[in-house]
Amino acid sequence: MSDATKLTVVRRVSPEMQEFLAAPKSEPVHKDAFHAHGLWTLGVVLMRNLRFKSKAFLISMMFIIPMLILTWMYFSNVLENIRFSEKERIGIEYTRQIFPVINLAQQVRRDSVVAAVSGTAPATLPSLSEKLRQEQQKLDEIQKRYGKDLGVEKSYASLQDALSKIPSATPADVFKLHTAYVQSLINLMGQVKDGSNLTLDPEIVSFNLMNAAFGRAPDIIESSAKVRGIGGAVLKAASITKEQQNTVSGLITIVEFQGNGMISDLAKVSENDSKIGEKINAKQVLDDTQTFFALARKSVIDNQDYAPETQAAFVAAANKTIESQYGLADRMINELDHLLADRVSAMKQRLYFVSTMLIVFFLAALYGFYTFYLVTSGGLKLISLHLKKMSEGDLRKAPALPWGKDEPAQVIHDVRHTYDALHGLIKTVRHSARALHATSSEISAASLDLSSRAESAAASLEEQSATIEEISSIVSNNAEQASFAANFATDNAKVAEQGGAVISTVVSTMQDIRASSSKINEIIGVINGIAFQTNILALNAAVEAARAGEQGRGFAVVASEVRNLAQRSAAAADEIKVLISSSVEQITTGTKVVEQAGTTMETMVNNARQISISLSEISAATKEQSLGLNQITSAIQELDENTQSNAALVEETSAAASALTDQASKLQLEIASFRVA
Repeated sequence: MSDATKLTVVRRVSPEMQEFLAAPKSEPVHKDAFHAHGLWTLGVVLMRNLRFKSKAFLISMMFIIPMLILTWMYFSNVLENIRFSEKERIGIEYTRQIFPVINLAQQVRRDSVVAAVSGTAPATLPSLSEKLRQEQQKLDEIQKRYGKDLGVEKSYASLQDALSKIPSATPADVFKLHTAYVQSLINLMGQVKDGSNLTLDPEIVSFNLMNAAFGRAPDIIESSAKVRGIGGAVLKAASITKEQQNTVSGLITIVEFQGNGMISDLAKVSENDSKIGEKINAKQVLDDTQTFFALARKSVIDNQDYAPETQAAFVAAANKTIESQYGLADRMINELDHLLADRVSAMKQRLYFVSTMLIVFFLAALYGFYTFYLVTSGGLKLISLHLKKMSEGDLRKAPALPWGKDEPAQVIHDVRHTYDALHGLIKTVRHSARALHATSSEISAASLDLSSRAESAAASLEEQSATIEEISSIVSNNAEQASFAANFATDNAKVAEQGGAVISTVVSTMQDIRASSSKINEIIGVINGIAFQTNILALNAAVEAARAGEQGRGFAVVASEVRNLAQRSAAAADEIKVLISSSVEQITTGTKVVEQAGTTMETMVNNARQISISLSEISAATKEQSLGLNQITSAIQELDENTQSNAALVEETSAAASALTDQASKLQLEIASFRVA
């Protein structure tokens, strides 16, 4: 096989193998990311360029940051509400201390007024003054703790200023200065209420309870205490001025107004929390207050009854009313403090509960997210590991069956299916590659053997073609000689016919006949040679036709006919030779046969005619033989051309088989890189 043929075959096979082994081209479904994902393009592009850890961190931050902000806002709000309510409780603690001071200040004012009017101080005044001093000291301590935070420094300074003026009061200014001191305490209570957020309480029960306790009750108590002081002084002096009447009437009006307001506030409290309304029991206190003020109006203003019994009843009713009012205020303050304490406790419990839930759910989310990370990352790593092994050709171990049914588990199932399919494919291809290599080797060996046989057949056909061409040339020459002999025999017959006419010139004619006989002998020798050669050629042609097999069967028939004609020609030539020999003997004997000359001449004419016919037949047969040989020559030449083409194709087939063997070897090497179980 030539190198050029091998290169041609390799060039023809390699691109196909390369195309077969080449991976299919991957064309994008969409021309860009926006057409594929639309509004999600930015996120898709970002996520495709981040590792899983970065994606998880980014998404976690997107959730954690707003959750932290919302949690911070929630805790800030709850803590602010707790601080708000705790500050309210500070205000309650502060005002809880103000009420005893007001109560004692009012009692001291009462006794001081009595002392100023009668000139004799009541026996209770020193002890009340001492108690007032002690309670004022407690108030000073509370002011030191909470005054700055509540913003009541200015009000407390006014209180201290009013307190400092009492010791130097004249009898005419006693009530006024004591009242200024009590009013400064009430003003301080209002400032504490505002500074401690009690005024801004957000709930209807606590707000109305606060308003009743710190807005209504101080005015009612102070007005009742003033009526007690003025009424006691009037009854003690047994006289009343117009100013005192107007003052008492105004105070009664204030108490009625504030009492109605307190009733409205406490009604709202009872509507929303009936238990608190029952605990406070304000109706009895307000009824006692109305009874006291009715007595004051009757005794002090209307009837002006200054009897000692009236005075004693008035003082007892006043003390009872004011005491019940302080009890009501204390109950309202206690309930308000309980409400605020419960509110703070509820908010703290809610805060603790929410904090606990946040921590629990955060830890649960952290646990779940970490397990999600482990599952997803582990699944991706397992998939990547097996895909890497598969890409490296290691198919000895299939991916383990996943535990769950999530997306990575489904992908692992798909990888297992891919592994099974690839594993079976590699085994099949390996087996096919081995079979292909063995088959291609056999084809290559057979092609080489066929190529050798084709070359030998081509050489034999070339030799046979040359032989047939030579036979064809000889047969053509024989045809010409046979035609010449036929013409000569015809002329000889004509001469024999004229022999009878010239029988008189027997001698000369016999000499001519002898000469002609000699020539005839030569011709017969030629004919015998031709017949012999024709017989030999026919025999060779029959042998070659037998070798040619089915294609040479027609040629064998023609060769057999030619051989028969050659044998007949030889037999005829022998007969002519015998006749000529007889004629020569007769001519030699002379005149003995002159009498038989006519008969002999007739015989010669007949024989000559027969020879002419035979020679004509030989000539025709030789022409047919020549045509058959020409056809055989053409067939052999065509067969030679086909054999040459077959030899070239065999060479190409051998080259292709060799290339196929090489490709099969390469395929085996490639398949050998895959390690299967």
